[in-house]
Formats: sequence, C-alpha cells, structure tokens
Amino acid sequence: MMKMIPILNIELSKSFSLQGGFMKIHSLFSIIITLILIACCSSRSNNPVTINPTGQEFSVSKSETVVRESPAASNQNISKQAESINTFAIALYHQCEKEGKSLFMSPYSITAALAMTAAGAMGNTKQQIRDALKVSLDGDAFDQALNAIDQSLAAHAAATDGITLNIVNSTWMQSGWDFKVSYLDHLAQYYGAGVNLLDFMTKPEDCRLIINTWVAGQTNDKIRNLLPENSIQSSTRFVLTNAIYFLADWQYSFNPQYTSAREFTLLDKSKISVPIMSYNKPDSMAKMYYARGHGVRALDFPYKGDRLAMTVLLPDLDSFAVVENALSAPMLKQLVDSLKEEKLPVSLPKFKFTFGSASLKDAFKALGMTDAFIPSLADFSGMDGSRSLFIDNIYHKAFISVDEKGTEAAAATAVMGGQTSLRDPVIFLVDRPFIFAIRDKQTGTVLFIGRIINPLLTE
Repeated sequence: MMKMIPILNIELSKSFSLQGGFMKIHSLFSIIITLILIACCSSRSNNPVTINPTGQEFSVSKSETVVRESPAASNQNISKQAESINTFAIALYHQCEKEGKSLFMSPYSITAALAMTAAGAMGNTKQQIRDALKVSLDGDAFDQALNAIDQSLAAHAAATDGITLNIVNSTWMQSGWDFKVSYLDHLAQYYGAGVNLLDFMTKPEDCRLIINTWVAGQTNDKIRNLLPENSIQSSTRFVLTNAIYFLADWQYSFNPQYTSAREFTLLDKSKISVPIMSYNKPDSMAKMYYARGHGVRALDFPYKGDRLAMTVLLPDLDSFAVVENALSAPMLKQLVDSLKEEKLPVSLPKFKFTFGSASLKDAFKALGMTDAFIPSLADFSGMDGSRSLFIDNIYHKAFISVDEKGTEAAAATAVMGGQTSLRDPVIFLVDRPFIFAIRDKQTGTVLFIGRIINPLLTE
C-alpha cells in the first residue's frame, strides 16, 4: 500500500496511483538516474532548499509496509562488493583517461545509480549491467552489500567528530504510470527510496528544474544544473536519485603558514608554480601509512576517525604513463595491503578540479553493456512489465577541492534513456602528476578515483 505525502508547502491538486491505468505511449521512454556523492568538506549549509521553483505540483509516495533493510550482508559479501567496485573503478578510469588531462570521478556513485537501474532490468540487459559493474554477488546479495556499505559509512560518520555523511535516495516518476510495486518495494528495501510524482509528459522543463534544484540543495550547491536543457523530454518516465553528502577534515591538518609556492613538474617536463601544503617540521611530522612498489610510492592521508583516507600514488620520475598503464585493482590492493605506519615530512598540492559532465555511454559499451542502449534489445520489464524502456546516455560530473583543512568532493551520475625501483627520498613530496583515490579502509571500497596532471587547471 502506498501513502501520499506532500513535499514542503506544495499542495497536490490530484492524487495519482502508481498502480493506476496503464498509459500506452509509442514515443521514446526515458530513464534518468541521478546520483550524487560528496566527500570530505569543511563546511555546509543546513538551510532548507525550496525544490519547487516552477510552482508545479507533486507529491511523495512511500510504502507503508516496506522499510529500508538493516544491514544483512555478511562481511564476506561486503568485501566482495568492495572488490567489485574497485575493479570497476580502475576499468572505468582507463576508459576515461585522456592524454594530458586530469580526471576525477566516483565509481561508487556510478555503481549505485546503475544498481538501481539493474534492479528493473531482466535477462541479458541485467547481466550486461552487472558484468560492466564487475559484480560477483548473485541476486539481491549485490543490493544487500551496497546497502550495508552505505549504512556502515553513515554510522561511522555519525559517531565521528569532524565527519558528516548524509545519504538520501529518491525516485522521480511519471504520475499515473504503471510501475511495478515489486520494483518500488525493492528500491525502498535496499535504497530507502521514496517516490516523487511529477508530470514529465506535459511539463518536462519544470521537472528538470525541480530535480536540478533538489540536487543542488543536497550537494551544498556544488553540483548545479546537472540535467542540461532538453535532457528531460515528454517521453521521460522516471528519474532515480541518490545523494550522499560527506564532510571530513584531515586527521592531521596542514598549517597554512607552511603552505608556499613551489615547483610542480608537468608531464612534458615543463615547470609551474603551485601552492603546496607541508608537514615540514620534525615535531609536526604526522603518523602516516606508506608503501612503495610497482614503480610508485603510496601514502595514505587519513581523515578524522582514521577510517577514510585519500591514498596518493606518486609514480617514480618519468614513469607516470608506465604506472598508469599498469594500474589495476590487484595492484592497488597490493599497495594498500603493504602500507606501514611511518612518521615523515609530507607535502601535497592544494588543488580544485571539476570533471564533466562527460558522457560514459561509449565507456560502458566498451565494458560490454550494449543491449541497454538498443530499444529493440533493452529489457527493463522489471520496472513496468513492458519492453518499452531503454537507456539513451550516461553522464557523470564530479568536483573536488583539497586544502589545509580537508577535502570537499561532489559527484553526480545521470543515466538517461528513452532512455623499475628507485631509492626513496627522505620526504614524500608530491611535485609531479599523481593518481589518487578516496577510500573506506574498513571495507576497502573506493569512493572516488582520479589523477591530477596540473593542479592549476580547475576543469
């Protein structure tokens, strides 16, 4: 049974039943799934955001019988799912890397968005999505493990000073459209998602503005205008959204008085001057975790609570391309597993970078997910019982800012359709292009991954 709940001060002039009369449409059916992941920032606003800038009426429908499941996944399944996300992260990284360009994305965000899509897919379409995401768990164990990771991270943040983590899932659906109750219950059970009813058919632009405003509010205004003009059409049938807001300070903050302009060597060996932060006094050397191997040195920059960390991979001189080409999930795991506690001077550039919005359609095709993009082959009958839905494109946008206090990062995903070894120096000085990941040390999950080629370029 579904209960209608008004949003904010918006009144609903009509109530719609999700099990109401099936509306037969022959035009393109659209699927838009938006997922936002923000990591590690030093401040945020708690002011309420009006998510109805157009005056369009809508309501929320929630199950009275199905609530989000408490973590039921075993530690073994959580580890397997973390490994899957990390394998996918590296595979997607290689698909998206471009010569001379920085990169930043959230494989965790993309995984969650497509997991909600896969829940309504059937047959080859479902299997190809799971294969592209490198999923190794069977059936609902995949969703259970994702849910357990989500709630474990939220519990950690709630119990740790200096970290805030809010996770919100929601869906935006065409009012009156006959979505299967079993699919909606699945989203409620594993993602805690309520259903916002909108009129995409007659007011697509209003719907776009409503969703974009909601996204901006959930991401402290770091992801704005996620859905571009004309991305929502009258044929759109739903938008699935997951928003995660995560704020964290460094375990050992950098003293701004030790930040100074220093040389940073680019891939072409030219040099630029960038602000580099330092722990540069013997009595202030931080307790860090360090390793080396595969022509790269690795260092964990822990956040408050010492569960989450930014792992920086600094290739040896003139070895960036070799290291990047060899980068793999097993290589990353071996480096992480070999991290050992050390106290050493550390220097890291301040940087701010925005990636996207970039289309991931070709990347996912290269990863073997093809049927979902072809109307005649796509099977999302698990959503509404028909074979009329397909994916048209996948977009991703991400933002990161690193300073003396901590890290702020945001990411959004939209799925749209019709639808050799060197002697170590005595300090860890990041003064050349590097690869990095923000990860959960407890589960091993990579939340963000990227590379910085030039710290001065912001996009």
